[in-house]
Amino acid sequence: MSDAFECVEQYVRRVCGEEALCVHAGNTRDCEIKRHPSYTTFRSAATESLRNPKRSRLWESMVALGRAYDLRGDDKWRMIIMDCLTPSLRWHAYQVAQKLYVDVSDVRSDMVEAALTAWVETANNVPPHKVPQIMKKAAIRAAYERATALSRETSTDEPEEFVLFEESPVLPDLRAASIIHHADPRDPDVAEQIRGERYGALLQKHGCINAATNFHQELRSGGRPAVTHRAAKAPMLARSRLLGPSHYYYISDFYPPFIGIQAAAEVLGIPESTAYRMVRNGSFPCPPTRMGRSLRVPVPPLMHFAHIPDVIVHPDDVENGAAHASGLARGNHDRPSG
Repeated sequence: MSDAFECVEQYVRRVCGEEALCVHAGNTRDCEIKRHPSYTTFRSAATESLRNPKRSRLWESMVALGRAYDLRGDDKWRMIIMDCLTPSLRWHAYQVAQKLYVDVSDVRSDMVEAALTAWVETANNVPPHKVPQIMKKAAIRAAYERATALSRETSTDEPEEFVLFEESPVLPDLRAASIIHHADPRDPDVAEQIRGERYGALLQKHGCINAATNFHQELRSGGRPAVTHRAAKAPMLARSRLLGPSHYYYISDFYPPFIGIQAAAEVLGIPESTAYRMVRNGSFPCPPTRMGRSLRVPVPPLMHFAHIPDVIVHPDDVENGAAHASGLARGNHDRPSG
């Protein structure tokens, strides 16, 4: 049976596969650097640089991507970080198991749980280069705490009486429709379509509808698998019967994936010098990633922290809204004045 370390490694290997891994942008297509290693090579470099993560730009970018992916509900980079920490934790797990006579698989489970808890707790006001060491120390502390607790376990009270409870009665079958469609299903559909039409009208007004149409054609043809994979996680079950295939996407997918520190500071309404200082002390809302010698801020997390709505829309809604706005514009132009 696989222990916690092996489960993490198997999961990461399955997610990453043999394709090139990009630590700068998370996607080789959006990265300015064209050479990317396989996960095996990347893991070796990350393990080696863990000796001094403060001077390692690799771990800084890993933590930044982990935070960005967490906001999207994707634990890929969080688990990659955990997998890159396990080589340095194996020795400690064996030492605790041998010296204090505890099961090594239990120790590893506690270490993984403690490290991931530390990851969540360091989400704010912690510099990225300090996160791996904090996770490592939390894991080692959890291993010794388990071993110490087990060594103190002695039976001083009378044996407990175990009471067998009667099985609870089986609930009657419930129809799925009574749970999922507890309200009128037309309301969210109509609201979503109206939202898409508003964005379509806005793109038509600013002359961006041609770029949006090209984006939608690429989306429908499968040319943007990352976008469709991300949008597939959205709870859009009802709309598939109205507008065909569920090619939903986020508004942020239409924006550049990364922007510079200066532009991010303008979005947040702070001076550029303040933004750089916040990056150094770990208080910048969304940690930037490094591409070569420059810092890049991911746009979706920046929109989240700047309270800019990143709504989900459908291409048909946008195009219908644009056509409707164009018709209104022609009607207003043809209508006689006075």
